[in-house]
Amino acid sequence: MNRPVRSIVAMALVGALAVVAAAPVAAKGAADVTIVSHMTFNPNDFNTGTFVASGAAVDQGLICASGTVVDTRLIFAGSQSGRGAQIPVRKTFSCPDGDLFIKIQVHLDFATSTETFTWVVLGGTGAYGGVSGSGQGSTAGDGSDPQTGNINTYLGFLLP
Repeated sequence: MNRPVRSIVAMALVGALAVVAAAPVAAKGAADVTIVSHMTFNPNDFNTGTFVASGAAVDQGLICASGTVVDTRLIFAGSQSGRGAQIPVRKTFSCPDGDLFIKIQVHLDFATSTETFTWVVLGGTGAYGGVSGSGQGSTAGDGSDPQTGNINTYLGFLLP
């Protein structure tokens, strides 16, 4: 092998080793989180509620243990199939030291009357300005009238 080719191969090998060495460090930053929000539907304004968070993400300060949540955007789409609907919802989770902006993509199944969703952090302010993360979740009725509210349970992880 000539010298330039050996140099390129050596640099590629060093780069690959650096990526492999960094992967465990990045993986250690992920912190599990469970968020349970109790939402109240308001047909004349934004849906609002409260949330309680638990897990390593709370311990690491990536989200507060409790606060308020408001739906800032909701679109009901895809119901023309008669089988289900997609409902993208943007939410703001407010804590005393900042906000987290989360988008959930609700999958409503008309046949089973179930709602599941995926979620992703869109950004944040204050203490949560650099937080990212994602996960999945499910929705249940709030125990009273299903037209007045629901309970969303988020399972996933947050990263600093």
